[in-house]
Amino acid sequence: MVDINNIQNFRIPPPDRNFIGAATAFAAIPETHQEQIVFLDKAAEKYIFEFASAAHLVTGGFWDPFAKGNFKTVEEYDELYGMPGSNQDLKKWLFNRGIPFSTWVFVLMDAEPPMMMTWKMMIKYIDHIFFGSDVMIFDKTLNWCLVYFHENRVFFGKDKVYDPAEDDLRMQELNERKKKYPQFKHPFQ
Repeated sequence: MVDINNIQNFRIPPPDRNFIGAATAFAAIPETHQEQIVFLDKAAEKYIFEFASAAHLVTGGFWDPFAKGNFKTVEEYDELYGMPGSNQDLKKWLFNRGIPFSTWVFVLMDAEPPMMMTWKMMIKYIDHIFFGSDVMIFDKTLNWCLVYFHENRVFFGKDKVYDPAEDDLRMQELNERKKKYPQFKHPFQ
């Protein structure tokens, strides 16, 4: 059974089409890099998406991912693409988030299977990861989250403080109202 501590064991070979390009393009990157990138299978994919949702890392749309103040500190980087040296500046900005290179992170992309990779590989291949679709990146501590919004904005939240108890209480009240008044139109149906 998949859990956060053994998820890395639920891997698949690099897909024919992946964030680097074709499988041959992935095979061409150095072997030391390949060892630091893991593509997750369907069971792990289901688990990590449910895990991320239950953790309430993102509490708004990707244009405002930390809308409910779920992190003490939120930083934004919006100087991507179209500016000379912007990718190098982004890599420096990511490096300065203070996450050790050896930290394994989860990379959840819209159009790709989920992956795990070291923070170092994430920075190294950021040009391939932040390309057109929304991305969420976090580690198993859940103490920080990085979100790339496809309109070239990056958000970094750290020091998680969000408590879903208020939302859970509101949902419980709505469900009780639905039981009491069956014709009531629940807003989340």
